[in-house]
Amino acid sequence: MNFEIILLYTITYFGLFTAIFFLLTLIENRKKVYTKPLTKFPSVTIVVPAFNEENTIGKTIESLLNLDYPKKKIEIIVVDDGSKDDTLRVARMYESSQVRVFTKPNGGKGSALNLALKEAKGEFIGALDADSFVHHDALKKIMSHFTDEKIVAVTPSLKVYKPHTILQKIQYIEYLMGVFLRKIFAFMDSVHVTPGPFTIFRKSFFDKYGGYDEDNITEDIEVALRIQTHDLKIGNAIDASVYTVAPKKFRELMNQRVRWYCGFMQNTYNYKHLFSPKYGALSMFVLPSAIISVFLVIIAFFYSFYTVISNSYTNIKNLIAINFDFVRMISFRMDPFFTDYGTILFFSAISLVLGVIIILLAKNLSKEQDVKIKSFYVFYLLFYWMLYGFWWIVAFYYFITNRKVRWRHKSEA
Repeated sequence: MNFEIILLYTITYFGLFTAIFFLLTLIENRKKVYTKPLTKFPSVTIVVPAFNEENTIGKTIESLLNLDYPKKKIEIIVVDDGSKDDTLRVARMYESSQVRVFTKPNGGKGSALNLALKEAKGEFIGALDADSFVHHDALKKIMSHFTDEKIVAVTPSLKVYKPHTILQKIQYIEYLMGVFLRKIFAFMDSVHVTPGPFTIFRKSFFDKYGGYDEDNITEDIEVALRIQTHDLKIGNAIDASVYTVAPKKFRELMNQRVRWYCGFMQNTYNYKHLFSPKYGALSMFVLPSAIISVFLVIIAFFYSFYTVISNSYTNIKNLIAINFDFVRMISFRMDPFFTDYGTILFFSAISLVLGVIIILLAKNLSKEQDVKIKSFYVFYLLFYWMLYGFWWIVAFYYFITNRKVRWRHKSEA
C-alpha cells in the first residue's frame, strides 16, 4: 500500500470518526441545547475596544443600544485605542448615562479591555469588537446560561455578516462549523476559545484571577485555557447570534489566521499542563484532535503540491518524447471501483453527507435563516482545506522563526 492510499485512508477515517462522535454527542444532549427563558436580569457591562473603526463603530454601538434587555442593567464602555481616524468622534456622539467613552494611547486590545475592567460596574462583563453587531435578543439568551454557578463564561453564535466575496462565503461556512463545534465542546466541558465578539464573563473571574494578558496575541484563547485550568466551565448559547465583518482580501485574511494559529500554538504550549487526564475530554480528545487535524491537512497540502509538480514534470517529458502530439497523450482511465479507492470513495461520500448535515444543523440550531448556503458549501469544499493548510504552514514558519505576528492595533499605531 503506497503513501497516497495510507494518507487518504487516514484523513477519511479520522474525519468520519470525529463527525460521527460530534453528532452522537449532540443527540445525547439534545434536550440541553437551549435553556429556560431568563427571569432575573443581572447588570452587564459591554466593552467596545476600537482602533480605526470609524465606518462600523456607530452601528456596533447602536446594536448594543437596541438589545432587548433592561436599559438600566446595561453599561456600555467604548475604549478608543489611539485611533488615527474619526473613531473617537463617532463614539462620543453616543455618550450618555448608558454609554461612557474613554481614550488611551495605542496599546492593543488587551490593554483596552483592562482599562474597561477597572471602570466596569456590572456584575458580568463582555466585549464586542467595533466591527461586529449583536442580534437584539443575544444578551438575554446568553445570560440564561449563568444559572449554573460554575459557568464563568458563555460564548455566542458567531457568524459572518452579509458575505459577498468568495472568501467571505468560505468563511461563512467555516464560522457555521465553529457554531456547531462550540456547542458540542460546551457539552464536553472543552471550550478552548472564548470569541472576542460578545462572550460574556462573570466579572468576579477577572477580579480573582487577573485581567487580560496584554502581550498575548489571542487573548480569547488564553482566557479560555485559564478558565479550564481552574476547573471552571464555559457555556455556549447557540441561538445568541453575533455577526462580524469577515476579511474580504486574501492578505487581510491570512494576517488574521496567522495570528490566530500562532496564538493557539503559543497558548497551548503555555498551558501544556492541560494535556492531562485530569482535564477530561479537553485533554484526551478535543485538543489532540485539533492538533492531529492540523498535521493531516499540512501533510495533504505538501503531498498535493509535490504530486502536481511531479506529474507536470512527467507530462512535459512525455510531450517532448512524442514531439508534443497532444492527441496521443489523451487517455481516459475511469475506474471508480478500483480496489484501492472504492472504499475511500464510499466513506468520503458519507463524510460529505455528514458535513452537509452538520452545516444545516448549525444553521437551524442557531436560527440562521437569511442566507442560503448551497454555493457557499461548494466553495468551502473546493478551497478551504488548501487555504487552511497554507495558513498553518505560514503560522508554523512565524512561530519557529519567532517572527512578530502582525496585529493591526499595534502595527498601525
